Amino acid sequence: MEKIKSSKNVKAFSKEILGIDEYDRWLIRTKNKIIASIIKARKKEAISQKDLAKMLNTTQSVISRIEAGTSKHATLDYLMKVASVLGISSNVTLKKAA
Repeated sequence: MEKIKSSKNVKAFSKEILGIDEYDRWLIRTKNKIIASIIKARKKEAISQKDLAKMLNTTQSVISRIEAGTSKHATLDYLMKVASVLGISSNVTLKKAA
């Protein structure tokens, strides 16, 4: 398989092969940023995944999967709920695509 050498090629590959459009890429980047903030805040406050799960009335395994980026629970709404429980404020910027 040929290496992808530029961001233009990544965009083309994402769109043509994976079917990921500009919105999907934005959503993935945004979720990843929120998840990184959640992990950082949780560790800074010395809150275990189990304790965070109790705060959210869920299980430790759900928190683990969210942090790993493999959870079906990782909707923007749910990630914002988790962030809120940890005291994280978040700004999501929307702009018109070029």
